[in-house]
Amino acid sequence: MSDFRLRLFGAPTLVTAEGGPAVPSPGAKPIALLAYLTLEARPHTRESLATLLWGESPETEARASLRQALKHLRETLGEVVHADRALIELSPPVPCDVLEFRAAVEADPARAAGFDVPRFFEGVSLRRAPQFEEWMAATRASLLRQYHQLLAGSCREAMRQCRWRESVDLADRWLASEPLSDDAAYLAVEARYLAGSRSSALSRYAEYRELLVREASREPGRNLQALARRVEADRGAEPAPPITDEWYTNAPSFEASLVEREVQWKALAGAWKGVLRGKGRIVLVEGESGVGKSRLTDEFLRWVVAEGGTTLRGRCYDRRAGVPYEPLVEAVRCALDAPGLAGTSGGWLAEVARVVPELRERFPALPAGHEAVAEEGWRLFEGVAQLLTALAAERPVAIAVDDLQWCDEDTCNLIRFLTRRLEQAPVLWIGLITLGEVEREAPASRLCRVLRAKSQAELVTVGPLDEDGVWHLVREMARVSVPNGGRRLAARLFRISAGNPFYVIELLKTMFAQGMFTLDEGTGEWTVVPSEVGTGREVPVSQTVQDVIAERVDRLPAELRDLLMTIAVSGSGCRTDVLSHVHGISRLHAAGIGDALVERHLVVEDGGAYRCLHPVIAHLVRDGLTSSRRQEVHRALALALERVVTPEDMPHAAGAVARHAERGLERDMAYRYARLASEAAASRYAYAEALSWLDLAAASARGAEPVATVDRLTADVLERAGWSEAPSRSAPPVTREIASDDLDLRVKPTTR
Repeated sequence: MSDFRLRLFGAPTLVTAEGGPAVPSPGAKPIALLAYLTLEARPHTRESLATLLWGESPETEARASLRQALKHLRETLGEVVHADRALIELSPPVPCDVLEFRAAVEADPARAAGFDVPRFFEGVSLRRAPQFEEWMAATRASLLRQYHQLLAGSCREAMRQCRWRESVDLADRWLASEPLSDDAAYLAVEARYLAGSRSSALSRYAEYRELLVREASREPGRNLQALARRVEADRGAEPAPPITDEWYTNAPSFEASLVEREVQWKALAGAWKGVLRGKGRIVLVEGESGVGKSRLTDEFLRWVVAEGGTTLRGRCYDRRAGVPYEPLVEAVRCALDAPGLAGTSGGWLAEVARVVPELRERFPALPAGHEAVAEEGWRLFEGVAQLLTALAAERPVAIAVDDLQWCDEDTCNLIRFLTRRLEQAPVLWIGLITLGEVEREAPASRLCRVLRAKSQAELVTVGPLDEDGVWHLVREMARVSVPNGGRRLAARLFRISAGNPFYVIELLKTMFAQGMFTLDEGTGEWTVVPSEVGTGREVPVSQTVQDVIAERVDRLPAELRDLLMTIAVSGSGCRTDVLSHVHGISRLHAAGIGDALVERHLVVEDGGAYRCLHPVIAHLVRDGLTSSRRQEVHRALALALERVVTPEDMPHAAGAVARHAERGLERDMAYRYARLASEAAASRYAYAEALSWLDLAAASARGAEPVATVDRLTADVLERAGWSEAPSRSAPPVTREIASDDLDLRVKPTTR
């Protein structure tokens, strides 16, 4: 292997393995000769090389110049340059960035995309070497073709994996390298639109169109113009404005690519391909509140628009306050400017105009519709079907209905009719269902069962993120520059939120609001405020999360709400026998209520015990109790555990009894069981834990004798452990505590 490297992306340079300039440094013609021998790796005749680089010089002079160039190369490279009377070649070849790029194109596209290919042989112009100039131009063109194909493929792959920010960067690099390429501009516009910035996409299109008219005197191609029209027509594509609360004024946007949603995206894209073949499809997207169903669907609908489809959106509301047909009314309002609407028969449009009056503003000549009598309700249903059929005849249609679990009976009947009526039309139905929010006997529950049973239906489940997914989310939002930066922060957030993206982002917003993080103005990277280093704090849950959880809890029947409060106070979870004693119900009844809470995705059943699904839920439910109510629940849990735990298991459960008794102000009980927990810990050689239980016993002891007993037991444990004093220990972490070690992002540099 040569001790030198040849750099051709940029000004051609020969450098040492350490990166310093080669000494002696070859001139322009020797470097050009070396580049040609490196990239055209085969023996070359002296005559061809002389003609290549000195083609306009006399033959004798050209050969002399070739010999001089070879001499300069040998002075620097040594015997790497092999030459005889007829042939010249390199052996071994000199490492070169162009060769590395070519090898990486197939083996490592991500690395290949990092090479600065447009700067190949930058600033080089050789005198009297027209053949070399031609070779250099042809080589540059070939490298650029590879580079542009690589960027295009990488950009589309990033889009397929919903990595919008990366796709924008790749498309921009292609367009910067080929500024008059419609294909590059198409991806640049599409990537911005899919990333959720409709205004940025339209601005990019306008810039490209202006450049194209000025430089090439032509308009963008039809495909690009059509994409721009679709983006402009999609008024609902722009994301909600950033939070304006003073807490979050200086916080970032908290926008990131979809994380761990490749399977769900593939299922949605596959359903759309089925629609493009002319068949109706149904996709039910299920998941708990805050897990990202709406985000996934919104981004997919933007992709559908970019692919040339028509998208309609509607939302169901609590059926106790909702309006019949409301989600379909919202969807039809989205279609007022959609292509194909005018193809609907006026009579049928008049029927739909009974619930969507805006249609009469669009089509003033519509005839009067029939009266809305029950026996003629089918006319409204058929009118909506005719309208959707007309839209689908122009372009395939995707209809998303959010919060399907709140669908009222009239709307359920309409959706059931439309999905059956449009089975042979290119229409994709997407229903978003929040698990745990729908009652078994509700009309929406029956509708979901009917839709699942259809042969063209597919169920897509959106689950919480795993710890790596939370880390990926944090790294992208925080623009982390350190390789493992944010790993510990993500682990802590995962433990607090159980991977629910909504909870994770709200916690991060609150950390910004508390001044734990700030933004680097130059790079946008999140940095830790220096004053936070070495500290820790409990991060309060944002009001937004509190409202979401409180709304779910308030909708529970009283019996379920009471049981949830007991489970939340218990901390580690409750078995059915404990719940039975606390609430004075049978174990079977307790299990039935526990299962009902599991169905509502508020608790999980784990190892025979029920516990809250998220630590955040448990904490907020506990926060909603008065101190007297919490005290009584702790007391009831302590008494129930004392009664149901067998003597053999009591050493393992003594700590829980002691904690609940202490918080329930049962001091004598707390004293007894704290001593028992200390003995159990000491028998396992867990001396630090044993001392912590003795601390609790000391705080609960009443009278001189119990205090003296605790002092004696403390001395015994210290002697057994071989300690002169108890080791210092930090307080046990609480649900929302962020310790200083968790803040593993870059610390903001201090300014003098």
